[in-house]
Amino acid sequence: MDSYLPASSPDDLAAVLAQAFDAAPNGFVLISMDGTVASVNQELCRMFGRGADSIVGKSVDLLLPQAFRAQHAEHRRQFMAAPSRRRMGEGRVLNGQHALGHVFPVEIGLTPLVTQGGGQMVLASVVDMSDRHDLALAFQGLFDASPYGLMLVDDTGLIVQSNAALGAALGHAPADLRGQPLQRLLPERYRAQHAGLMQGYARTGGARMMGQGRDLTALHADGTEVAVEIGLNRVRWQGRAMTLAVVTDISARKRLEADLKQANTDLQEFSYVASHDLRSPLRSIADLIDWINQDLDDGKLDDVRRNLGRISPRLQRMESLIDDLLRYARAGKTDTEYRTVSLPGILSEILELQPLPEGFSLDASALDARPFQAVRTPLTTVLRNLVSNAIKHHDRGAGTIRIAAQPDASHMLITVTDDGPGVPAQAARRIFQLFQTLSSSRRSETSGIGLALCKRMTETHGGRIDVVSPVAEGRGAQFRVWWPMYPRRTNDE
Repeated sequence: MDSYLPASSPDDLAAVLAQAFDAAPNGFVLISMDGTVASVNQELCRMFGRGADSIVGKSVDLLLPQAFRAQHAEHRRQFMAAPSRRRMGEGRVLNGQHALGHVFPVEIGLTPLVTQGGGQMVLASVVDMSDRHDLALAFQGLFDASPYGLMLVDDTGLIVQSNAALGAALGHAPADLRGQPLQRLLPERYRAQHAGLMQGYARTGGARMMGQGRDLTALHADGTEVAVEIGLNRVRWQGRAMTLAVVTDISARKRLEADLKQANTDLQEFSYVASHDLRSPLRSIADLIDWINQDLDDGKLDDVRRNLGRISPRLQRMESLIDDLLRYARAGKTDTEYRTVSLPGILSEILELQPLPEGFSLDASALDARPFQAVRTPLTTVLRNLVSNAIKHHDRGAGTIRIAAQPDASHMLITVTDDGPGVPAQAARRIFQLFQTLSSSRRSETSGIGLALCKRMTETHGGRIDVVSPVAEGRGAQFRVWWPMYPRRTNDE
């Protein structure tokens, strides 16, 4: 390798600098105070498709698109008034014009120079950004066309950009989200802790799923909540470290999973009803018909009339069972009319239509009175069935029912507690199944559908229900209902 030898004279140094200027991989153009081009290098000539003789001595405006030439003289004057080394047009896309007429993106750096005579000149370095610009356009095209919701968030928590899929899922146009705080897309209850979580992730980085094992929701523009999955990754965009969030609306998937689970449960329950509950009255009716035929042969008309009278209640029982099945099936259809409700108001409505029997009292002193967003009809139906059950299955002529409620994360936890005989541990799950009751002696009085309806309505609307028993001194049962306090969107919407 040849060793580098410094120039031995000013003339040699000037010759070396001239060679370096001409051979530089970036375009260089030397401009006088009045905007006349004094010198250009080979790369600049190649970039603009012009020979040096067609540029030198001409106005630098020759290299600009026609639309920018009029205002360029004023920009040049402002720079010469306070010259400094800097990038030109920071924050804006700059363009040059090729000799063939097409426009291409460039990056320009400005360096003020002073001549030996004390005059001022400007050295502009020009980089053709076409390849980088094409890559940026390709990335933007992929970003915008992605079927998954995407957004870039800077380390201050502002949304730099988002795509159409995210807008469709959450009801915001991408332009409306640009520059907005990320918290705009978060339910209120998550916002306090979210800033700390994002700062921690910015320090650790890495690709990962957000909130694994938790039920994540994002806030839709209409105020409802959308079940989502969120993948995070640290990326570099426009010279800054940012977080790329991939947001997937999983409302449809959750709904399908719930529907599939419910369909399996329905099939099992229907199999039981068809093989047992519906078969029993049919068998008894068949027996009665056999007896009627025998009595007719024997001429026992009184017995015939009596057995004919016994058929009617069995037919009514079958009709009631079929009606209960239809009611249960309809309970799986999600009502989406959210409104502001208060539990004291719902309870007053229930007691007005269904007063407590003599000897029973209701204590609602621990009932949370704050209003929240819910679908009123199914919530009212669940509470009415629980109050009715507490009375219907009580083993004494008097009793007390206590209703309490308090927020529990994103749900309102409602408890209905009685002082009746309680629920045996082995029956805690069975009582929520269709046509299941604790005592066969009450079977003619109760269909066994009430708690199954409560369970189905609660789960269909995003909540859950269970029972704790005994409550005190070996007696009593407490039914706990977790009902969502915030409206959620489903695939049905």
